[in-house]
Amino acid sequence: MENGSIPDDLNATTPAGSTVYPLELRHNSQNVFIGAGISIGGNMLISVAMNVQRFAHVKQQAASGGPDGPRPSYLKNSVWWIGLVLMVLGELGNFSAYSFAPASVVAPLGMTTVLANAAIAVIFLKETLHSDDIIGAFMAIAGAFLIINFSGKEEPALGLTGHVLVAYLKQPALITYLSVELFAVAILWYIRDTKHIQSVVMTLVISAIIGSWTVISAKAVSGLLRMTLQGNNQFGHPLLYIMVVILVVTAIMQVKFLTQAMISNPATVVVPTNFVFFTVSAVVAGVIFYQEFRGLGFLEILMFSIGCCLCFAGVRFITLMHETPVANSSDGSSSYIAAPSLFNLASQQKSFVLIRETSGSESSTENESSDKR
Repeated sequence: MENGSIPDDLNATTPAGSTVYPLELRHNSQNVFIGAGISIGGNMLISVAMNVQRFAHVKQQAASGGPDGPRPSYLKNSVWWIGLVLMVLGELGNFSAYSFAPASVVAPLGMTTVLANAAIAVIFLKETLHSDDIIGAFMAIAGAFLIINFSGKEEPALGLTGHVLVAYLKQPALITYLSVELFAVAILWYIRDTKHIQSVVMTLVISAIIGSWTVISAKAVSGLLRMTLQGNNQFGHPLLYIMVVILVVTAIMQVKFLTQAMISNPATVVVPTNFVFFTVSAVVAGVIFYQEFRGLGFLEILMFSIGCCLCFAGVRFITLMHETPVANSSDGSSSYIAAPSLFNLASQQKSFVLIRETSGSESSTENESSDKR
């Protein structure tokens, strides 16, 4: 098997005496299905968590006399804390999914959150089920099926250790890819801030590129921790700590740009656009960094791509009918459609919901003031 320019000290020797190269792969379809299941479960839990926290906000607002009443801290609300615990568990599920399944599988499955939110809105909030919701749900489910079944089933034969990550980082294709991305982000950021161009596409492209770095680092940290739990301690490798720093910094930057996009643009524009940009960026990053399409034929790649397109279309159909912001009705019964999450984007949902709640409260206050006039 080709070893390229990988130094010999990165190779490992099995008990039988045969050499295993760092980038040598082994087939393991079971881990892909495990990771996909964990990701879907984590996203559904995040959706439930967001609705629990939303319920806590609405009840607290009603108890305080509406938008104009005093606002006690939600930190004293036990229901809000239950939602936070569920959110953390969901995020941990998403994070751990990267240690089993390819990033190109976990990222598109973020649409599970949008599906779950739509289902909760219909079942528990008694909202109308539109034909677009049904079409979108079928498209998203069909897309997820294709993505999981036609994704890469190969993983590093040595597991995702620090030495394997070093081998990945030395790939010429990855170095070129990261250089192009860094240059693109710098140019877009410069144009956006110096020319004061408020373009939702530009903002979301920057967020998506930074999000791909979040995905790469999340998979690295998750994989290294998994190897440590299996008995191959990775805490002595500096790459673990470097990747943790990259994960935290890029996640904060990603949410910052998404927040800016949501403040000045409707969720029905930001959510599907962001989902497409982020997913494409994450898939490309996984394919180049972790070689996740290695061993796949043209038909498998084509079916995988069709699955992604179906997910994109499904999310668009579902969000199309849910433009009403949170807290714009007196009983707080209006739903929201959140984006998929931090590791497939999930903490971003929280920013979206809080922004909508704030803007909804402000708009209702303004309306009441104008009525009094």
